[in-house]
Amino acid sequence: MRKLSLAIRTLVVIGIALSFTGVNSVSATRAITDRGTGCYVRVGEGVDDYVLDGACTASSVLKMDDDGELDFYVYQDHGQSTWHPSLPYRNTFEICYEFDFGVVCGIAKETVTPSGEYKSSFKSY
Repeated sequence: MRKLSLAIRTLVVIGIALSFTGVNSVSATRAITDRGTGCYVRVGEGVDDYVLDGACTASSVLKMDDDGELDFYVYQDHGQSTWHPSLPYRNTFEICYEFDFGVVCGIAKETVTPSGEYKSSFKSY
C-alpha cells in the first residue's frame, strides 16, 4: 500500500512538471492603453463612406512582448452615423494598419443600427 501511494505521488509530480513543458512565459512588458474621442464612422455601404465623428469615443490596448514584437492590438469605438439603414448593417473584414513599429493585420467588425448608432472593433492576429 505504501509503495502504491508513493508511486501515485511520483506520477502526479511528473504529470504536473510535464504539463508546463512548452508553455511560453508571459511577457512582463506593460500594455499601453489609450482612450479618446474622434473616429471615422460609416455613413453608407461604399468602400470610402466614412466621416469624422468628433464625439465618437474610442479605446485601444497595445501589448508588446519582451523583445519589442507585437503581442496583440485591440481597438473599439462607438459613435453616431448620419446613415440610418433600414436594417442593421454588419460587416466583418480583414485589414492591415501601419504603425510606427510595423504593420498590424487583423479582423475588423462594424455595425450601424437603424438609429444610426455606430460601433466598430479590431483585433490583431
